[in-house]
Amino acid sequence: MKTKITFLLLLTIILSSCTKLPYGQHIDDDTSNSGITYDDIRVDEGISSEKKNIFMSPNNVIVKYQPQVTPEERKAIRETYPIIEFKQCDCGDTNIELWIFDPNIPELEIEGVVERLSRTSPRGTTRGERSFDIELSPVGPYTVQGQGQGVDGEEEALIANAGNSKINIAVIDTGLDFYRYLFTNEPKKFLFPSGGFGSCYPTTSGWNFTQEPNNRYFADGNGHGTYITKIITDELDSKNLNYSILPLKVFDDAGKGSYWNVLCALSYIKQLNQNGANISIVNASFGGEMPREIFEEPAPGDQKNIFAQTIEDLNRAGALVITSAGNDNKDVDQGPNGDFISSFRETNILTVGGYEYDTINPGSLPIRLHPLSNYGSKGSIDIALAFNDYRIILDNSDPSLKNRVTLQGTSYATAAMSGIAGLVINQVGRVPAEELKNLIFNLAIEAPELDGKIDESRVIPRATN
Repeated sequence: MKTKITFLLLLTIILSSCTKLPYGQHIDDDTSNSGITYDDIRVDEGISSEKKNIFMSPNNVIVKYQPQVTPEERKAIRETYPIIEFKQCDCGDTNIELWIFDPNIPELEIEGVVERLSRTSPRGTTRGERSFDIELSPVGPYTVQGQGQGVDGEEEALIANAGNSKINIAVIDTGLDFYRYLFTNEPKKFLFPSGGFGSCYPTTSGWNFTQEPNNRYFADGNGHGTYITKIITDELDSKNLNYSILPLKVFDDAGKGSYWNVLCALSYIKQLNQNGANISIVNASFGGEMPREIFEEPAPGDQKNIFAQTIEDLNRAGALVITSAGNDNKDVDQGPNGDFISSFRETNILTVGGYEYDTINPGSLPIRLHPLSNYGSKGSIDIALAFNDYRIILDNSDPSLKNRVTLQGTSYATAAMSGIAGLVINQVGRVPAEELKNLIFNLAIEAPELDGKIDESRVIPRATN
C-alpha cells in the first residue's frame, strides 16, 4: 500500500511538470529601473578537463580497524611501523586512522605496509589502503563576502530548528560563503542544526567540519561549494520548501582535499544519521581517474574496500550519494581507469552526466550528450541533466550590486539533481536511499541518442521556461 501511494504522489509530480522541471534557471531582473548592477561571471569546468585531479599520496596510508580491535591492540600495531604521526577523524568513525610516514620513504615500502597490514591481520580485523589527494577544477577568482566565518558567529541567524525539515542535504565541498545569504532581504534559516545530533565540539550551533587546519570553520574562499549550494537552495526555494543544508568543508580554498577528508565527512554524516539527523542526500560534486581495480567487487569471502564499505554504511543510514560523472568526454567504463566516485556500483550512488542544453532552442530534439560530459558504456552513469547554462545570483554587501554567475559542468548538474531529489522527498517523505533513487528514475524520459552512454538512456530535460 505504501509503495502504491508513493507512486501516485510521484505521478502527481510528473503530470504537474509535464515531464520537464525548471531546474537550474533564475529569472533575471535586469530592467533599467531595478537599480541593480549585475557583475556577470562565467564558470566552465570543461576548460580544465585535461588536468589530472587525483594524485596518489607518497606517504599516507588509511587504516581501518574492526570495532573489536582494542585501543591497546591498535597502539601495538602502530608501533610495528615507522609512522611519524597518525590522525583520527575529528568527528565520525573512530575505527579509521590516517598514518603519515616520512615523505622520503620509497613507494615500494608504502605498498608493503598496505599489503602487510592485510596479510598479518587475522580475519581482516585491520587493513590498509593508499590515500590520495583530490583537486577540484578551478572556478576562477572568488571574493568572499565577510571574514571570520565559523562557529558561533553570524551564521547563527541561518541555523534551522532541529527537526524542522524532512529535506536534509549534506554538501561535501569547499564550504559555504553564508554571508551571501545573510545579505538577502529576508534571510532564511536553512543551515543544518548539527549540534542537536552530535557533540564533537562544545558549541551552541554544533558546527563540525573536517578540513585541516581550521576544522571548526566552513568559510568558502573558493566558490565551488557556494555555487553548488546556491543551485540546490534555488531549486527548493522556487517551491517554497523547508530544507536544511549541512556544508562540509573537505576542500581548501585552492580546491585541494583528500580521500581521508572525504571518508571522515561521510562517516560523520553516518554518525549524525545514527543519532536521528535524517540526512537523506549527500551531494558530492567531484571526482577523477583511479585504477579500475579499486572499483572491482571483492572475491567471495573478502571484504569491500574502505570507501565502498563506507558508502554501504551510509546506505543503511538512509543517505543517497549524488555524484558527478566528470567533464573529460571519457567512457569511464572502459580502459585501465575508472572514475572516483561514479565507478563504484553501490546501490545508493546516483551518478549524473550532462546533456547538451540548447540555449537558443531549449526544446530542440534529439537530446544529445554534451561533448564534455563523461559517460559509461556499461551503465555506470545513471542519468543526464542539462550540462550547461546553470544561472545563479549571489547577493553582496552592496545591495545595488549582484554577482550573476553562469555555470557549466557535471558538478552543477549534480547540484540540480540534489535539488530535484529534495522535491521528491517533499512529496513522498523519507524513504530508503535505493527507493529514492528509483523514484527519481521515474521522473526521467528515454533519449535514444544517450543509448550506450547513460544507463537506460535516462534524461530529465529542463523546462523551456
